[in-house]
Amino acid sequence: MNYKILIAGILIWVFISPDAAIGQLERRPVVTDRPVELTFMAPRNINLYTVENLSKGELHYSIMHTFGEVNTGIGTLYGLDGGANIRFSIEYGFTDRFSVGFGRSSLDKYVDITSRLHLLKQMQSGDMPLSLSVVGSAGVTTSELGWISSLGKEGYSFNDRLSFAGSLLIARKFSDRLSLQLAPTIVNFNRVGQEISVADPAVNTYVALGVSGRYKVASRTALSLQYIPVIPGIVSDPENLSYNLAVGIDIETGGHVFQMFFTTSRALNDQYLI
Repeated sequence: MNYKILIAGILIWVFISPDAAIGQLERRPVVTDRPVELTFMAPRNINLYTVENLSKGELHYSIMHTFGEVNTGIGTLYGLDGGANIRFSIEYGFTDRFSVGFGRSSLDKYVDITSRLHLLKQMQSGDMPLSLSVVGSAGVTTSELGWISSLGKEGYSFNDRLSFAGSLLIARKFSDRLSLQLAPTIVNFNRVGQEISVADPAVNTYVALGVSGRYKVASRTALSLQYIPVIPGIVSDPENLSYNLAVGIDIETGGHVFQMFFTTSRALNDQYLI
């Protein structure tokens, strides 16, 4: 009889005290802060690499090409009839933070290897306000590689053909629409000359500050911007200062991202771009 009274008392207490019962059943998420996603639509924004990482085991394949000059007019369909510089690249995520890629550009038949390491990720809480990545690449100009090539006649060894680039990527997604990134970059060519496609044949090392921007105009469409001025007087002082400017539109279709842009450079890899 005493047990029946006890059970009845517990049931009455539960029904007249719903707040206490709900409090015992309340669930809280184990992870309360998450990384900001899709700062950019792809690992590249126009030409420059971004802080957008590959997941572990993810494979990313890219085809890029630039055509001729727009000011050639309707006769060349505003440059589309011009010979294209084509770049194929593939990148694999070994972890969520580290990936390695290989690429080949038709301009000077340039072959490169690139690695990206993602150090910091912007968090939704704001405790980490930005994303930070480092990118390093090394490449070799294989144009007419051989005993009877023009580069061979000029005495270009394999070491002479090498060039390197390093970038620090600093990015922030300010809203669902706007993302910006700064990319201080240094580039070095072991040897330069008229035989390869370098702006200044007297300068081996360049320092630049890349700026990337993306503004989302629809759920799967964004406008993109790229500006890369070369900074004089830090490591080298080119006589003819150069810069790259590009504007474009990104269209995401689920498994693919199409980027169409106008740019002031035919180059598609960091070394030649800068």
